[in-house]
Amino acid sequence: MKKVNVLQLIASICLLVGNVINLLNICLEIPFAVYVSTGPLFIISVILFSIVLVQKMKLKKSQQNDDNN
Repeated sequence: MKKVNVLQLIASICLLVGNVINLLNICLEIPFAVYVSTGPLFIISVILFSIVLVQKMKLKKSQQNDDNN
């Protein structure tokens, strides 16, 4: 797998786990310590998605430069 794909996979898994914990908190009463862990999961997923976006933009820009030359 490419490095970008692995980062995107990890970010998606973090986002999924955070959403599942939020849904469990709505349906069931889960411990506060578990519910608090959703914040860092969402922050990690946003950071990883932004890294993936920047890498894809750089790759696209370099490909356009190669096509022009």
